[in-house]
Amino acid sequence: MSNVRYLELARQQKKTEGVLELALLPRLEQALRELGVDDAQALSAVSVVYQMQGLPPRYFGDTQLPMLSLAMQTTLPLICQRCFAPLPQALDAQFEFAICDEPPEALLEDEDVDWLEAGAESGIESLVEDELLMALPIAVMHEEECTPLQKSSGEKPNPFAVLKNLKLDK
Repeated sequence: MSNVRYLELARQQKKTEGVLELALLPRLEQALRELGVDDAQALSAVSVVYQMQGLPPRYFGDTQLPMLSLAMQTTLPLICQRCFAPLPQALDAQFEFAICDEPPEALLEDEDVDWLEAGAESGIESLVEDELLMALPIAVMHEEECTPLQKSSGEKPNPFAVLKNLKLDK
């Protein structure tokens, strides 16, 4: 994919959109594999739909900065960490970015807006992949109880049962 000049896109309030296959997002693929996803068919079906749009400039304190929005939608084929059953996770995320060389203090305090370096020119894949990696859940589990787990417990005698028969002399 071609590189995107974020500052130009923001200032001209242009829009770019597309679909990224998992093959273009190697770090995301590696992260999914580390989370236990090994189904090649499920991995090959992963695609991310994205839209990046320049927004009107916004003031942070007394500094006006060009803005970008990034929206993306995908379904990730995750695995429940409790019962190891497939647990697909739909992700519909929106992000806003201010474009600047050094972020003003007011921008750093705004939790809803991230910043991109003004001179940054990179592939959209890298930005989308970064945001997806940060959006991955730490521990993937069903909200309700999972299917019953197999318990392999045998009857073991209590090692303290012998003590029950002993009587203390007073």
